[in-house]
Amino acid sequence: MTMIRKLSPLMGGVAALSFLATGALAEGSWYPLDANATNAAGEAALVQLTPLSATEKASKNWNICVSVPHMKDPFFLAMNYGITEEAKLLGVDVQTMDAGGYDHLADQVSQVENCVAGGADAVVLVAISQDGMGNLMNELKEKGIPVIAAINPVIGETAARVLTSPYDEGKRAGEYLAAKHPAGSDAVQVGWLPGPAGAGFVTAFDEGFKTGIAGSAVNIAETKNGDVGKEVQAALVEDMLQTHPDLNYVVGTAVMVEGALPLLKSQDLQDKVKLVSVYTTPGVYEALKAGQIEAAGSAPVVLTSRVVLDQAVRVLEGKLEYTDIGTLGMVYTPETAGELDPLSVLPPAGFAPVFSLDQ
Repeated sequence: MTMIRKLSPLMGGVAALSFLATGALAEGSWYPLDANATNAAGEAALVQLTPLSATEKASKNWNICVSVPHMKDPFFLAMNYGITEEAKLLGVDVQTMDAGGYDHLADQVSQVENCVAGGADAVVLVAISQDGMGNLMNELKEKGIPVIAAINPVIGETAARVLTSPYDEGKRAGEYLAAKHPAGSDAVQVGWLPGPAGAGFVTAFDEGFKTGIAGSAVNIAETKNGDVGKEVQAALVEDMLQTHPDLNYVVGTAVMVEGALPLLKSQDLQDKVKLVSVYTTPGVYEALKAGQIEAAGSAPVVLTSRVVLDQAVRVLEGKLEYTDIGTLGMVYTPETAGELDPLSVLPPAGFAPVFSLDQ
């Protein structure tokens, strides 16, 4: 079965289109899903993804380990939901490990090692550190355990990569502001909080955002890094507001935005300082619909995670067609929030993380 139907060659860059446009999603099915993909020969194309689960189950009950940096952020809860749901359709087991935060690299490594020792057939790795997993990657290679890099890039040999492209998420947020404040217009001051220093996705957020605002009237007054816990982010925002009373925007992670909302309200700054999130969580989605934030980027995290699990099974069964897949997203405002299908981005209300799925 063919997973991906080629549409047209890419002419450079990443197309920003809505995954809501497909009739399949409107009917309750998540595929076909538009994405950028590259095969083993290095040929890239804009494609449509259709999973194995559309017509078949896995040939055996594979055991797949999934390692995420933490579950503090609804982003990874959405990922957990997508992977769990696709695993149920394919009939495979999934063990999910929460390292506890982006400062817990050693914990992530030991968790993966323990999971592999317990009989894992493959590892889905959302790496805490892009360049700090070298020994683990070599160890898994020696044991013949394929690694599927998900969400965050990682240096080392991988069987497949499925990324949401944090660079593009940052760039889209920057481009949104640049379009509102082009060169020649009044300068605006931005507080930029992309997340924990050193994390691969944060570096990509930062590079993308700076590219997006280049040549515009948008000025980064200060950049602050910190863990993605809501209290930590709120404290960083409060400090930034005191240091830069002339801020027009605070831009960064969804957790930052959720933490900043009550803070701005308590200081009667909600109309003066606008919030922009580079991705969407349940709290951000509700705030966007209510007109409490300026804009929010959205990558189809749930759908991307389904692709991640599908790719892991394809690797194990020798059915892999594309080694690199990048899903697409866009920026929403309160006026366009109704166009966003929340189940492509967020888990359903009341969903609790599933750490062990045995079928």
